Amino acid sequence: MDLETDIVAIIIVVICLLPFIFIARGRKKREKKMLTSLEEVAKKDNCTVNDYDINAGFIIGIDHKQNQVFYYKNEEGIINQGSVNLTGIKKCKIATHTKAINAKNRKEYIVEGLDLKFIPRYNQDPEVSFTVYDSDLKMQLTGELQLAKKWETLINKKLLQFN
Repeated sequence: MDLETDIVAIIIVVICLLPFIFIARGRKKREKKMLTSLEEVAKKDNCTVNDYDINAGFIIGIDHKQNQVFYYKNEEGIINQGSVNLTGIKKCKIATHTKAINAKNRKEYIVEGLDLKFIPRYNQDPEVSFTVYDSDLKMQLTGELQLAKKWETLINKKLLQFN
């Protein structure tokens, strides 16, 4: 009787753990696919990705030797990718897109989008921006602001080498 109870308990535990195992496996597979895609973007510029971060919707990476930043995002089948050579960049900053709403005698602001914006060294060069968060595609922020701040700091420290 105790053996039957133990077997039933083990089966129940395994059944409860299976969804978590499948979710983790799927997430790792998606992350590996995103990293492979980012590495393909880097190969186009003869670079390698030394450091990177993955969020639910995008991946950003850098080649420290070539001073290149890479970005890849595949949201609902729409692929957005790019690279930026930091030698032509003056500053990196976070661009926040907000919408004001009235709430109980005061204005509150809702974040509708976050971009990592690269300000060029020369005015004739175009600005480049990587979309970190878009409220039309995702309901709420899940670490995108912290990730954007981390990369803004990392890139601006890297830019100090050129000034």
